[in-house]
Amino acid sequence: MEEISKFKDELIFEVQKEFWNERGKGARYRLTRIGVPFFEEKLGKDQLKDKESIKKWLVENGFCEEIDFKEEDVSLNISVKNCCLKNIRDYFAGANMKPLGCPVANIFMYCLELNSGLAPELLPIESEGDSCKLSLAKMATSDVVTR
Repeated sequence: MEEISKFKDELIFEVQKEFWNERGKGARYRLTRIGVPFFEEKLGKDQLKDKESIKKWLVENGFCEEIDFKEEDVSLNISVKNCCLKNIRDYFAGANMKPLGCPVANIFMYCLELNSGLAPELLPIESEGDSCKLSLAKMATSDVVTR
């Protein structure tokens, strides 16, 4: 089974890499809903409005070991430890690239969108050991930005 899992991880990496080769940075903006239908089916739309419910579900179901948030007016910073997609992130690092997208980030972006009506943007994914640092730039009105 481990070979099949490795094969799936490599396929996901290769598809994203080829998409990058074709579209460049614009590819990032085409991957923002990847994984959302799966999580919506599992949690339901009401739970997707609550980032703590999403966090609890992801940890309890083994998608990652730990998730920490730091929320600010114009961003949500998320640290995800030992994610089930870490191997794919490592393939990107081996190719000297940053991951184009992340289904875990996507579900939190969708949560923000459900609550505000505005779609956030995933900034480049940073890795730090066994953790990924996800930064979601919230869309905001000028009164929030100029505070």
